Amino acid sequence: MSAILDLNDSTLTLWHKGESVASPGYAWFDGQRYQFGAPALATRRRTPRSVNARYWSQLDTQPLTPALGPARHHADLAHDHLHSLYQMSGAPTSILAAVPGCMSRDQLSLLLGIVEALPFHIAGLVHRTAVLAAASALTEGVHIELQLQQVVLTPFNTDQGYVMAGQSQRLPGQGLLAVFDRLATIISQRFIAQTRFDPLRSADSEQALYDQLPTLLETLEQQAETTLSIDGYNARIVRDDLVPAGDELAQKINPLVDADAALLLENPLSTLPGLNLCQRRQAIDSASLLSLIHQHDDELRQAPDQLHLNKRIRRTDGAHTESTPSPADTAHPVPSHVLIGHTAHKLSENTQLGHGITFAHSERGIVISAGENSSITVNGQALSPGQLLKAGDVLSDGLGLHATLILVES
Repeated sequence: MSAILDLNDSTLTLWHKGESVASPGYAWFDGQRYQFGAPALATRRRTPRSVNARYWSQLDTQPLTPALGPARHHADLAHDHLHSLYQMSGAPTSILAAVPGCMSRDQLSLLLGIVEALPFHIAGLVHRTAVLAAASALTEGVHIELQLQQVVLTPFNTDQGYVMAGQSQRLPGQGLLAVFDRLATIISQRFIAQTRFDPLRSADSEQALYDQLPTLLETLEQQAETTLSIDGYNARIVRDDLVPAGDELAQKINPLVDADAALLLENPLSTLPGLNLCQRRQAIDSASLLSLIHQHDDELRQAPDQLHLNKRIRRTDGAHTESTPSPADTAHPVPSHVLIGHTAHKLSENTQLGHGITFAHSERGIVISAGENSSITVNGQALSPGQLLKAGDVLSDGLGLHATLILVES
């Protein structure tokens, strides 16, 4: 069986023989040799002129500007990164690659040319949106993919049991790097306000701040606040402090997606505070690529002279095979549970959430009473009297509440 490569530059992942190697799309020339992934990421804020994070999104053969060691162009860096992954993953002989739909025909051709100079071959190319959508519970919607330099929006639908990915749309300059820059600025302001220490004033403390951002988002998904320590200074960071970072991105995405569309989100988008999108949404882990591609290994293989980006993949759940969505897909589904952290609580009659909040069933759906808690918001907006709740709605307040309404299907 072939190894499986997820070619999203925010974290390239190669699975082989039950093991995985993750390597973000950063290249660092340390003066003697190139290092890729985590080592490059760990020095990016200290040595920004020695690190390149654009070679996957701008895969081409144009001369590197500025220069970065002996590499002639981005294609050289991509070649060396793939060779590094190959070595770290136990030298697979063939690879099935899940590729973002935003790669142009020229970039795909260049990628195949790069692989010809490597000690493995490509056994097939598949659109990563089609794979993730087929692994989800959604029959149609829009996949929101967060890359280092951009956000990519790709519509998908289901026809006769097959998921088809549509034409991708880019949001340049709105990728993971921009999101982390916004978060770092907010957190720096919290440090200054609480300790008079600015972690962005020196390269080492700035690097320490950026290193902690992924863990910080995971922590604040579970709890309303935490403490961040940098160079002996401690600052209290509240989840609501970070809302402007997600809100700015949401304002870019919302106008590009129909209000009734379902969204398929990967981390860290699914955990980003303030990303109050109008649409219902489902979170999915990129590791879902692994199991689905394994199931379709034979179907996804392509002859060496017929390699192309396969945008169509068969669903495996058997639950949705119609070309048109079911009523539950077209309407906003009624939630069955409330998710707090990683625990789902069933919504029964008069379920109490605390914070003065009580859920109740009406003839039209689920409503809540907030009692005297006037700070309760739904998707960042003030709660309206009698407002119906739908799966995907996010409840929060100024007291540390963060809960998501979900639909659990039996």
